[in-house]
Order: sequence, then C-alpha cells, then structure tokens
Amino acid sequence: MVELELIRVDKYSEQTFTHLLEASHYQKQVGSFELCSATNIAYLFYADGKLVGFTVIGISNRREFEVCALYITPAERRKRYATEFMAHIWSVYKGRWKVRMQDKLESSCGFWRKTLAEMTNQPQSHRRESEFEHAFAV
Repeated sequence: MVELELIRVDKYSEQTFTHLLEASHYQKQVGSFELCSATNIAYLFYADGKLVGFTVIGISNRREFEVCALYITPAERRKRYATEFMAHIWSVYKGRWKVRMQDKLESSCGFWRKTLAEMTNQPQSHRRESEFEHAFAV
C-alpha cells in the first residue's frame, strides 16, 4: 500500500513547488501564483515520500473553489494518485467546486470526466473538450 501525503505549500516548500511548476505546462497559467494568499492554495503531492505532483486551488469565497492546476509527474501518472489526492482535498474543502479544462489534452479530459463522474455519481460527460467545464458541490 502506497502512503500518500499532501503538503500545503508555504515559504519552506515554495522552492520545491516552483521547480515542479517549471517542469509542468502550467507555468504560464499559474506563473504569478501568490503563496499563502486568501485566494490561492497549493499542495505538493507525495507518494511513499517521493514528490509526484501538485495542485493549485483558487478560492473565490469561503465556499467556492476552482481547480486551477493539477499536475502529476509523467513517470507517476496512471497510478490513481491524482484521483486519491483530489478526493482528499474535496473531503476537506466542502462547498461548490469548478473544474475548467485549460490544456484540452485528451488524457486530461478523460481523467476529469472519469473522476468527476465518480465524485458526483453521474454518468461521464461526452461534451467536446473545448467546452469542458464542470461545476459540482461536495
């Protein structure tokens, strides 16, 4: 069994987050991410002590959240880490959530369709990727 751990990005882990952000395709989108702000939260993901990814969550008010970025390193993909990490985050941050596809990669769209269908107990959406946005409450 793999031990999964989420670490909230703070001044001590900012450099690690920045290096991983630079390796991802989210650098331009999230580039000016302000740590420890009232409108953004970032988490680093670890599996058995190894850094495997991150997420950035936008907060529009106390009960409305948006997944701004979700990244798993290429070598660690397809191991359900992202699904497990997001399920934990959704269990902690209750409220209205929005997922909007930015990169429109088929693998990303497939991941979100499957994960959101599981999370909301609804059938998978088959909308065109250019229209992919999903709002739900937890």
